[in-house]
Amino acid sequence: MRLRYSRLALVELDSILSDLADKSPNAAKRFADRIDLVGQRIGRFPNGFQEMAERPGVRRVPLVRYFYLIFYKIIAGEVVVLRVVHGARKEPWENL
Repeated sequence: MRLRYSRLALVELDSILSDLADKSPNAAKRFADRIDLVGQRIGRFPNGFQEMAERPGVRRVPLVRYFYLIFYKIIAGEVVVLRVVHGARKEPWENL
C-alpha cells in the first residue's frame, strides 16, 4: 500500500533528524534508515500494528532502538503517517 507522510510528520522528522545530525551524523543516518525500514513494513502490512483504543483507526508503531513512535491511519487506500513523536509524550493526540 502506498505510504505518505503528513506535513506535520515531515516537520517532526526534519526536526528529529536535524537534532540528531547536530550530535552525530551517523546516528541521524541510522535513524533515517530505521524510519525507511519501518515505513516499508507499514506499507506491506498496514493492519499489522497496534490500533489505538483512544483513537479508532489510528495505529502505532514503536521504533525499536529509538524512543519514538509512528502514528498512522489508512485513508482512501493509502497509509498516512500522521505523527512521529518521542515516546515520553503523554498525549500526542492534538493532531490525530
